[in-house]
Amino acid sequence: MSVTTARPHTIQCQQGPETVTATSPVPGLYVYEIPGTVDQPSLLRWRVGHHSGLVIAAAMYEGDAIRGAQKIADLADWTLPVDELRRDVSPTELYDAISWASCDHPAYA
Repeated sequence: MSVTTARPHTIQCQQGPETVTATSPVPGLYVYEIPGTVDQPSLLRWRVGHHSGLVIAAAMYEGDAIRGAQKIADLADWTLPVDELRRDVSPTELYDAISWASCDHPAYA
Protein backbone atom coordinates (compact mmCIF):
# COMPACT_ATOMS: atom_id res chain seq x y z
CA MET A 1 0.00 0.00 0.00
CA SER A 2 1.29 3.43 -0.78
CA VAL A 3 1.19 6.48 1.44
CA THR A 4 -0.66 9.47 0.06
CA THR A 5 0.69 12.99 -0.14
CA ALA A 6 0.73 14.96 3.10
CA ARG A 7 -2.35 17.06 3.79
CA PRO A 8 -3.94 18.94 6.71
CA HIS A 9 -5.90 16.79 9.17
CA THR A 10 -7.79 17.99 12.26
CA ILE A 11 -7.30 15.91 15.40
CA GLN A 12 -9.07 15.97 18.76
CA CYS A 13 -6.87 16.89 21.75
CA GLN A 14 -7.54 17.70 25.39
CA GLN A 15 -6.94 21.38 24.64
CA GLY A 16 -9.31 21.25 21.66
CA PRO A 17 -8.94 20.59 17.93
CA GLU A 18 -5.49 20.91 16.35
CA THR A 19 -4.53 20.74 12.68
CA VAL A 20 -1.55 18.56 11.77
CA THR A 21 0.06 17.45 8.53
CA ALA A 22 -0.87 13.82 7.88
CA THR A 23 -0.51 11.07 5.31
CA SER A 24 -3.05 8.33 4.64
CA PRO A 25 -1.47 4.89 4.20
CA VAL A 26 -4.94 3.28 4.39
CA PRO A 27 -8.23 4.86 3.29
CA GLY A 28 -9.85 6.41 6.37
CA LEU A 29 -6.68 6.24 8.49
CA TYR A 30 -4.08 8.97 8.94
CA VAL A 31 -0.52 8.99 10.26
CA TYR A 32 0.80 12.19 11.81
CA GLU A 33 3.16 13.61 14.41
CA ILE A 34 1.42 15.25 17.34
CA PRO A 35 2.20 18.95 17.94
CA GLY A 36 4.82 19.82 20.54
CA THR A 37 2.11 21.30 22.76
CA VAL A 38 0.29 17.95 22.99
CA ASP A 39 1.27 15.23 25.47
CA GLN A 40 4.71 16.79 25.97
CA PRO A 41 6.35 14.07 28.09
CA SER A 42 5.47 11.24 25.68
CA LEU A 43 8.20 9.73 23.50
CA LEU A 44 5.46 8.23 21.29
CA ARG A 45 5.01 11.30 19.06
CA TRP A 46 3.46 9.57 16.03
CA ARG A 47 -0.20 8.60 15.81
CA VAL A 48 -2.46 6.41 13.73
CA GLY A 49 -5.78 8.20 13.64
CA HIS A 50 -9.24 7.79 12.19
CA HIS A 51 -10.49 10.34 9.65
CA SER A 52 -12.88 11.62 12.37
CA GLY A 53 -9.86 13.01 14.25
CA LEU A 54 -9.86 10.34 16.97
CA VAL A 55 -6.60 8.53 17.72
CA ILE A 56 -6.24 4.76 17.36
CA ALA A 57 -2.60 4.10 18.26
CA ALA A 58 0.69 5.74 19.21
CA ALA A 59 4.21 4.99 17.95
CA MET A 60 7.72 6.26 18.49
CA TYR A 61 8.55 6.40 14.79
CA GLU A 62 6.65 7.40 11.67
CA GLY A 63 7.51 4.09 9.98
CA ASP A 64 5.99 2.16 12.88
CA ALA A 65 2.78 4.20 12.66
CA ILE A 66 2.56 3.56 8.91
CA ARG A 67 3.14 -0.17 9.42
CA GLY A 68 0.53 -0.15 12.20
CA ALA A 69 -2.07 1.42 9.92
CA GLN A 70 -1.24 -1.11 7.22
CA LYS A 71 -1.41 -3.99 9.73
CA ILE A 72 -5.02 -3.12 10.67
CA ALA A 73 -6.16 -2.18 7.15
CA ASP A 74 -8.14 -5.38 6.65
CA LEU A 75 -9.88 -5.35 10.05
CA ALA A 76 -12.51 -2.84 8.92
CA ASP A 77 -13.61 -0.30 6.39
CA TRP A 78 -11.90 2.64 8.11
CA THR A 79 -13.85 5.13 6.02
CA LEU A 80 -16.97 4.29 8.10
CA PRO A 81 -18.16 6.49 10.98
CA VAL A 82 -16.72 5.85 14.45
CA ASP A 83 -20.00 4.47 15.84
CA GLU A 84 -20.09 1.72 13.23
CA LEU A 85 -16.43 0.84 13.79
CA ARG A 86 -16.91 0.64 17.56
CA ARG A 87 -19.72 -1.83 16.96
CA ASP A 88 -17.83 -3.94 14.43
CA VAL A 89 -14.15 -3.90 15.49
CA SER A 90 -12.87 -5.90 18.44
CA PRO A 91 -10.48 -3.73 20.51
CA THR A 92 -8.54 -6.86 21.49
CA GLU A 93 -8.05 -7.88 17.86
CA LEU A 94 -7.17 -4.29 16.91
CA TYR A 95 -4.47 -3.84 19.57
CA ASP A 96 -3.10 -7.36 19.12
CA ALA A 97 -2.61 -6.58 15.42
CA ILE A 98 -1.19 -3.11 15.84
CA SER A 99 1.28 -4.19 18.54
CA TRP A 100 3.14 -6.24 15.90
CA ALA A 101 4.12 -2.92 14.27
CA SER A 102 5.53 -1.46 17.53
CA CYS A 103 2.42 0.64 18.09
CA ASP A 104 0.64 1.07 21.41
CA HIS A 105 -2.78 1.91 22.73
CA PRO A 106 -2.87 5.75 22.87
CA ALA A 107 -3.64 5.66 26.60
CA TYR A 108 -0.16 4.20 27.18
CA ALA A 109 1.62 6.94 25.22
